[in-house]
Amino acid sequence: MSNMIALNSETICMSNGLTDVLIDVLVLSGSRLAQTVDERRLIVWLAEKDQSKVGIGTVGFDIREMPWNIERFEENRQFMLKTVELAQNRIDWKNLDYAPDEKMLFPVLQQFSEMISKLTAECVLSNALGEWILAADKNDPVLCDFPRCEKHGALLSCFGCHICNN
Repeated sequence: MSNMIALNSETICMSNGLTDVLIDVLVLSGSRLAQTVDERRLIVWLAEKDQSKVGIGTVGFDIREMPWNIERFEENRQFMLKTVELAQNRIDWKNLDYAPDEKMLFPVLQQFSEMISKLTAECVLSNALGEWILAADKNDPVLCDFPRCEKHGALLSCFGCHICNN
């Protein structure tokens, strides 16, 4: 099994292991960088792509489905691009109990960054943010001031810490 990240007809296909690594490094760098509610939501949404909790090969997504705030789309997009850049600079990789295979990871990070760069506000699924928030349980971290893992500093999702889970 594998996972795909898509934008229109463009896709990134990854093994389950590479998908976990991608999400780990994005959650670490994004958690460090996130300052606003919008930014924290984007990282928590990514952290919910946790195969250890929802099943192997089931966490692929379309970038248009992410919880972008249309009113602040460009700021959200720049935040995600900076998150990828920090991941490429190995920010907080010391918090991982493994060394990512850079030869496999870096091309995927680059492709993800290129997809984010191509995304426009007009392409975003306008109801994605609202539907995601409405589906959240009242105790979901996205509704409870965005707690962080004490060990890794990562923003928690409804499944806990993505880094601890892996």
